[in-house]
Amino acid sequence: MATSVTPEFIMGDEDVGTAGTAEQIETTSYRIGSLMIIAKDNNTGRIYYGGSDVASTTQRGLVAGESIIITGYKPFDIASIYIDSSVNGEGVDFVGARA
Repeated sequence: MATSVTPEFIMGDEDVGTAGTAEQIETTSYRIGSLMIIAKDNNTGRIYYGGSDVASTTQRGLVAGESIIITGYKPFDIASIYIDSSVNGEGVDFVGARA
């Protein structure tokens, strides 16, 4: 995982080693106001996002190139967001706006 942190943003990428295993998008805690998650263009399966209990049964997931923006009415910890993949080794790029 490679992460770049500025006073305004957190940018990086995360891959899921083993499909069916939830992994934190970022292990270091940072308070953010919003987060964009983008499924990598070369993914062949789906990427699922959510809390530590993320699962393919709770949503349709993102296909290659799709994105979602997560916002809240108050800042949240980027370390609370997890991803899972339907295919080993696939992942996401992400950009978080620091709070």
